[in-house]
Amino acid sequence: MDILTIQSHVARGHVGLNAAVLPLQLLGFEVDAVPTVVFSNHLGWPEFKGKALELDWIRDVVDGVDHRGLGRCQCLLTGFIGGPELGDVVLHALDLVRAANPDALYACDPVMGNEEGFFVKPGVPEYLRDHIVPRADIMFPNHMELEFLVGRKVRGLSEALEAAREVQAMGPGTVVVTSLEARDDYPDSIPVLAIDQTGAWQASVSRLNVPVDGAGDLIAAIFTAMVLKGSSTPEALSHALAATHGVMRRTASLGMEEMALVAGQQEIATPSVSVEVTLLS
Repeated sequence: MDILTIQSHVARGHVGLNAAVLPLQLLGFEVDAVPTVVFSNHLGWPEFKGKALELDWIRDVVDGVDHRGLGRCQCLLTGFIGGPELGDVVLHALDLVRAANPDALYACDPVMGNEEGFFVKPGVPEYLRDHIVPRADIMFPNHMELEFLVGRKVRGLSEALEAAREVQAMGPGTVVVTSLEARDDYPDSIPVLAIDQTGAWQASVSRLNVPVDGAGDLIAAIFTAMVLKGSSTPEALSHALAATHGVMRRTASLGMEEMALVAGQQEIATPSVSVEVTLLS
């Protein structure tokens, strides 16, 4: 087992575990996947069935994985954390992973909201900021989440770069801002920003009329996998964006209501269209 991932599970669609496991496997990693919820579909639809899983059950599964051995685990990858108590279970898993392999990375997508506002329980954003962010190695905030973490509005690329560096100062060595909602400056494209200890880079992909969820989960999984495979930050960013945009183009061409991850799986390892990354500093 190379990667332990703790995320939500849906029966239909590709978000959370369903957006991460297949790409990680296609890129050559063995994955231990621990679900935190089992829903019929993601919460972007008007209704859903299913429930969040009991915290003791999740912790028990994590402990069971640890008993099988975590010595080969290179990374913990997490997404949606539904409450502070689940955050404690995630940090328990991180302690186990790093006890077995002190060099293991923690990659975190701090899922808390989008342009329309928060969609997590009260207290979760503050828990992520105060307890999760300081212990992460790679962080994947979207525009709204970046603004929350720094406590102010972020306008334009230069302000986003400054904000990303503030998040980096909280703990993570690498920060990837997965979508800057800068429609006034970039009406036809979505800019993305990444920084690490050596520099900062920008890239962008064209806007597509594909109202499906899961792109952020997919970017986080592919970027993390490429870093583990030895890619530099700009290389990992280019590959993650190219692969994700390829899957989204496939989704658009098929007119699907959920991300066409299976139909577009060839894009994961070998994207058909490259994405240029520009050095900012």
